[in-house]
Amino acid sequence: MSYTTFEARPLSGYIGAYITGANLKDEHNARMWDELNQAILEYKVIAIRGQRLSPGEHMAAVKHFGAPCFYPFAKGLADFPQMTPIIKESHEREAFGNDWHSDTPYLAEPPAYTTLYAIDTPLRGGDTLYCNTQAAYEELSPGAKKLINGVIGVFSAGLKHGRGGDRAAHFSKITTMPVTNSEHADRYESKHPIVRTHPQTGKKALYVSALHTLRLDEMTERESRPLINMLNDHQITPEFCCRVQWEPGQLTIWDNRCTMHHAVNDYHGNRREMLRLTARPEKPT
Repeated sequence: MSYTTFEARPLSGYIGAYITGANLKDEHNARMWDELNQAILEYKVIAIRGQRLSPGEHMAAVKHFGAPCFYPFAKGLADFPQMTPIIKESHEREAFGNDWHSDTPYLAEPPAYTTLYAIDTPLRGGDTLYCNTQAAYEELSPGAKKLINGVIGVFSAGLKHGRGGDRAAHFSKITTMPVTNSEHADRYESKHPIVRTHPQTGKKALYVSALHTLRLDEMTERESRPLINMLNDHQITPEFCCRVQWEPGQLTIWDNRCTMHHAVNDYHGNRREMLRLTARPEKPT
């Protein structure tokens, strides 16, 4: 669709757009906020460039999409405890979010939206990959859809299958972010359907990842992994993906109900600082 309050430049055939011309400090531009909501539904992830937001302005903007959420594994800012600094200093090798996932599916009500605001970015590298899990579901065969519709996944915060080890091991290598509570990660576990229906569009999307889906309900981990891994790998087929490049003053918003993302860790020796805020807790159905 066309937009009147900003320009949208698509990033790929299935997902993503850069947005220019929007002013997120304009609290009272109802048409702009309505069009931004429509753009998220259309593109799944939008990167809004040319912003200069204080944490308070970031918070005010995100409230147009839903109530802010807390992240259980990092301390927030003193004045905005729901807002988490995501920092990798130049001497560090480990990066936060360096694996395909949807945010916090181990909560009973995961956030519908995640926002990430760029403060300091490397001259090159440090991009984020996104995939369209709605398109991935639609491209499955009828037999595969019949197999997985109605199946419940058990989601864990423990990161048992993470490339950097479990959450405690992974977070022990992240020294400048205010991480916390990782020793209790296994206590965070929820059950959700691995095919969920978007409450606004009515369309189905895969909701499963090799990182967070520990097993399928009423099945062992060993029995579950082949199907979980197959669906995970299917979602990240290049045709379903886009790559968002960052610049300071960019606020990127994505819909966790129909996407996964992956922070590319290819900027060793450079600093990267973001502010992360999630919004609109929702029970997947």
